[in-house]
Amino acid sequence: MIKLLVIIYNNEKILKLLFQKYNLGYKVMSKGDGTASSNILEYLGLNKVKRQIYYLLIDESLEESILKDLKNWCKLENNGKGIAFTISLSSSSKFIKDNLGKEKLNMPRKGDYELIITIVSDGYSDLVMKSAHSKGCMGGTVIKGRSVGSHGTIFMDFSLEPEKEMVLNIVKSDIKKDVMEKITEECGIKTNARGVLISIPLDNVIGLQDSIN
Repeated sequence: MIKLLVIIYNNEKILKLLFQKYNLGYKVMSKGDGTASSNILEYLGLNKVKRQIYYLLIDESLEESILKDLKNWCKLENNGKGIAFTISLSSSSKFIKDNLGKEKLNMPRKGDYELIITIVSDGYSDLVMKSAHSKGCMGGTVIKGRSVGSHGTIFMDFSLEPEKEMVLNIVKSDIKKDVMEKITEECGIKTNARGVLISIPLDNVIGLQDSIN
């Protein structure tokens, strides 16, 4: 079965060794800003760090070994080093299925953690983080982006401007509803942030455990 592996980690040399060991292809990398949970770092204005985010398709049979190597090689048990998680996929293109040699895909299942993705207008990611933090989420990653088209889009009488920020927060499943409701209250589509949210159940999570407990 095919899964999506997401790795947020900055040492590309170590990851290249991992990719070679497991012959991992179909890699996509983006850059973002990470947020730390330390109140001291936040007070000093040092809570933002640059992050590299890798997206890979893996076979489920390799999942346990890959996550174990990630934890050991990248020292993900230490706070601030990085994080990795897997997501079950419900469908893919025929090319992916043929090249990974699998016909059946996983159906999303209810796990202990969920990924909340919030897309807001540029400049509102800090407000999203503050809203999430107030309900127990201690960290996240911000990815810069833009909507399709250069002049914005009208959706249900609301103007969606081209400049966007995408905030990724991993939370325990039992607080997901509270976190999403708070973000919607502060940054929803009817606010200046023009935010929209989705959540995705995660299969396995390693790294930054103290930040999301």
